[in-house]
Amino acid sequence: MTDWEGVRQELEEAGYSGFEFDSGDTAVPGLSGEWVSGNIPREGGLKHENQSLLIRVLDGLPRGGAVDAAPENAPESIRNIATQHGLEVIIIGVSADEARIALCESSERSASA
Repeated sequence: MTDWEGVRQELEEAGYSGFEFDSGDTAVPGLSGEWVSGNIPREGGLKHENQSLLIRVLDGLPRGGAVDAAPENAPESIRNIATQHGLEVIIIGVSADEARIALCESSERSASA
């Protein structure tokens, strides 16, 4: 069983406050069961200039917010916290300035619980 309060505390210590616990089923692929999610500034692999040319073009459009949602584009500190707790990182959405990220139990782990 995941210590969600501990995960939230570690995220806060890493500079990512505002993550909240939630649970249930969602339309986001891979996001069901239990998770914490929150908004973070676009940094590292999520920054506009670190995306592929096609994504940068789409991101620059008036309604922008395009990003390669591969988990490895999430900040390393968030990925490390997820790995330490056996969680997956899912990039839920992105705007011009921030991304919404969730840390959740893997679908295999949720199915066997």
